[in-house]
Amino acid sequence: MKKVLIVLFMLVLFTVSSQADTFQLNISNPQYKPINVGLWGFVKNTPPDISKRLLKTLKLDLELSGIFSYDLTQHFSYEAPQRVVSGIAKLDKLDYVIYGDAERNGKSIIVNVMVLDILKNYVILQKTYVANRYSLDWVANKIIDTLIGYITGAYGPFESKILFAMGNTKTSDIYICDFNGENTVRITNWHTFNILPKWVGQDSITFLSYRYGKPAIFLYNIFNGNLKKLFSASNLSISAVRYQNYFAIPFNRYGSVNIYVINQHGRVLRQLTNDPSINVSPSFTPDYSQMVFVSNRDGSPQIYIKNISLFSSAQRLTFDGKYNSSPAVSPDGKKIAYISIQNGTTYLKVMNIDGSNDTVIMKGDSLDSPSWSYDSRYIALTGRLGNENVIYIVNTLNKQYFIAKKTKLIYNGLSVSSKIE
Repeated sequence: MKKVLIVLFMLVLFTVSSQADTFQLNISNPQYKPINVGLWGFVKNTPPDISKRLLKTLKLDLELSGIFSYDLTQHFSYEAPQRVVSGIAKLDKLDYVIYGDAERNGKSIIVNVMVLDILKNYVILQKTYVANRYSLDWVANKIIDTLIGYITGAYGPFESKILFAMGNTKTSDIYICDFNGENTVRITNWHTFNILPKWVGQDSITFLSYRYGKPAIFLYNIFNGNLKKLFSASNLSISAVRYQNYFAIPFNRYGSVNIYVINQHGRVLRQLTNDPSINVSPSFTPDYSQMVFVSNRDGSPQIYIKNISLFSSAQRLTFDGKYNSSPAVSPDGKKIAYISIQNGTTYLKVMNIDGSNDTVIMKGDSLDSPSWSYDSRYIALTGRLGNENVIYIVNTLNKQYFIAKKTKLIYNGLSVSSKIE
């Protein structure tokens, strides 16, 4: 594994923020009922440092999912009789139980996991993982993703990574962290502004940088460290997104800002919009047949959709409010998340791909840059809380949201990866 990948997992552990025996969601939706999980493993027959780390990540994922409450009052190792665990769980009115243990074997860590459906008396997961100190969190993420997948029919979101830009008023660098906000690693260290990162593949990102003075979009492979200047222009203020095997970039050409397709050599191949207004923020359906974007062609920034394969004219999707921006098409191609500003307040909204069922998901200060997880249910986005910037994780189904990361200055332009294998 290359150097960058190694660094990615050489992470400082944080202190567990809560020592409470139970976690209960703060339910704002009266229709919502949390699912009760017994988090009863990884204390017995488990070294204390491994126990602390596994339980920390398991608890964090359960909390950020927005659908669980958990109980820590019992402790069972992997060899505990299933009927005993199930019997106690029934008395405690739990829906599911996670238990097991872990041990060191040289540089490896052997993690034995059992996940039970108490009501159906069914073993959801019975598996032994071979991990190491860099991949132990990945095992915990995988356990919760599997449980979410069993319950909801769609695999959980915690095996993805978030890209974001963080710094101060003079410099900014690109960082990567787990979907739960842990294990942050800096990607760039150039003492200049590097902002607006986007995932454009399993191992590739683009971002805007002033490394050589003039703004330029760079293509960077985070696993092998290959860096390539993709495109440069004096008036550039955006990043590039993936369009088939190429990239889509809005920039000023012939006096108006339109969206163009370029190749890896920066050559313009195709123009996707042709309007004298400002046209920015492209986001594509998974088959690249339709493009959602922002345009002020009707007097204010609004969301539009255009069928690219049919060369049809763009259709306006948003009519509520004078400023709607930052559209993001969900990975399943069925929904669009975007930011709406009304009377100085920002709203995260989600609508169907045809503009129907427009719904407010979250209200907050300076919300921006929504990006979907690969399961098309969760969204990560930036915002402001008091004097700090935050990254929120939002469950769009029940509108529960939590803070994954909080720091002084996070720039707009967050991006969530597909499932990291």
